[in-house]
Amino acid sequence: MDIQTLEKRKRQWQSAADQMPQLICLLDGEGRLLHVNRTMEWWQLGSVASVRGRFLHDILHRGCADPECYFPPLWQEMTHAWQQGRRVELDAFDAVLNRHLRVRIQPLARPGRDDAPRSDEDLHAVVIVDDISDLKQTEAGAQRRQDELARQVAHEARQRVLSEEMQARLLSILERTTDFVAMADPTGSLLYLNPAGRAVLGLGAEDDITGRRLCDHADPAVRRALRDEAIPTALANGVWAGESTMRDSAGREIHASQVVIAHRKGDGAVDCISTILRDINERVRAEQALRDSREELRQLSGMLVSIQEDERRRIALDLHDGLGQSLSLIKLAVENAADLAIERKYDAVLDALQQIVPRLKAALVDVRRVATELRPSILDDLGILPTLKWFFRELEAVRGRMEIETALDIDEQDVPSPLKITLYRVLQEATSNILKHAAAGRMRVSLQRDAEALYLTIEDNGRGFHPPGICAACDGCGVAVCRGIGLVSMKERVTLSGGQYRLDSSPGAGTRIRAWWPVG
Repeated sequence: MDIQTLEKRKRQWQSAADQMPQLICLLDGEGRLLHVNRTMEWWQLGSVASVRGRFLHDILHRGCADPECYFPPLWQEMTHAWQQGRRVELDAFDAVLNRHLRVRIQPLARPGRDDAPRSDEDLHAVVIVDDISDLKQTEAGAQRRQDELARQVAHEARQRVLSEEMQARLLSILERTTDFVAMADPTGSLLYLNPAGRAVLGLGAEDDITGRRLCDHADPAVRRALRDEAIPTALANGVWAGESTMRDSAGREIHASQVVIAHRKGDGAVDCISTILRDINERVRAEQALRDSREELRQLSGMLVSIQEDERRRIALDLHDGLGQSLSLIKLAVENAADLAIERKYDAVLDALQQIVPRLKAALVDVRRVATELRPSILDDLGILPTLKWFFRELEAVRGRMEIETALDIDEQDVPSPLKITLYRVLQEATSNILKHAAAGRMRVSLQRDAEALYLTIEDNGRGFHPPGICAACDGCGVAVCRGIGLVSMKERVTLSGGQYRLDSSPGAGTRIRAWWPVG
């Protein structure tokens, strides 16, 4: 091949090399640059003509004096491999150029005899420096996406485990709750019924619920209300809450607070319907008792006003007919004695004054009687036991043929002071009722105390009565009117003083009143 052809091909090779995006360098045996392509100028590392005889480090890192620079040790390693005739390829991030570089060295031998020994001058190499920043960014992005995907997979796995654990806990709660919990498909057929619900319906843990409906536990009227109102409302709004009644396996009616929930899929279609019922019989009974108590209090308030007026009228009559008349006679006697004294009829004055004394005694008796009926002073002066004994002595004087038995098995200090007047008034009212209505031949009063409570029991063997009959509906108004004002008064006195009251009676079997107060 002639020299012109060689020169032409050389120019063609150089032109092709200059078009390559990589930095291509030709090195001599000492590692010095013989030639580089135009990429050097594109990378703004200097001119092609100025590189001959220089080292690659000086071109890439112009004026570098950093002892920690990565390139010298890298180049030393690559040179050692090149001199052994091995091809070397290494990647590194160049902080000076701010690029990821891939450096490859391909050893070359100068033309000559194959069997002749080669010196350093015979060794040549091609160095290709490729900018792989885009590739690294792509790889980093792919790695980030892979890492993100791995994190997502791990997160979903953790969420799935947590979801399964939460479902297990919720199922455990449903299995242990005392509320009636059921789940049905959109048609109302049961899918699940917890143990409390099975107990209400009389089903065992292994009994099949297939074919049972969501509303089978309710009465027909309640079932229609659930079907026509509760379930449509839950389907429209997501939830319905209200009260209903159901019956257990024994036919017992149970008042319940109920919630119906419609569960939907992601597309909005109804997946299933669930319901929760809670037994509120105790609450219903408490509310009814509260209403009854309020009605009794309302009636009692009206009765107390009437009693107060009656008591005032009675006291007024007692004062007018008894004490008033005695005082009027005393007044007349005093005026008569004064007139006689003016006339100097001293013997007649003495007789007139002596006639006043019995009238004064009678007036004092009337005053004591009225005061005792209002509140016996003996209760404050001596205590409850002497008061009760005095009461029974007074009762024996008017009891007629009725036998009285007493069992006062307590000491004075066993009765708290605030309870003494309550005990006396309850006994007074009960005795009054027995004398007026019972027609009893025997009456027994017991007052005892143990470690827990103080007990008062009053019983007779009289005609008795039907307790609910003491309240009857007023004709035409439908309002309950209580005729047993004394019974209501006793109950209220006991309740307001912190005790409990019980009345037992039936026609022909006598009456028993029992009240007790917790000690302390």
